[in-house]
Amino acid sequence: MRLQGKMAVITGGGSGIGLATAKLFAAEGAKVAVTGRDQARLDAAARAIGVLAIAADVTDPEALERAFAEIGKQ
Repeated sequence: MRLQGKMAVITGGGSGIGLATAKLFAAEGAKVAVTGRDQARLDAAARAIGVLAIAADVTDPEALERAFAEIGKQ
């Protein structure tokens, strides 16, 4: 497990390339947090691969600040 003890933050992690990346990082042992705008997709990712899912729009600095504060608690 090459990423054991590491934390990865994947934007757009609720679907597509972001979700695939989150799966790979988790499989390699990383703790993974995914962000995105669609809470339903994020929740599905959290259930499927056991990641921390946080709704946040990367174009909104306040939303990102809240997301990283939550990630920092992990």
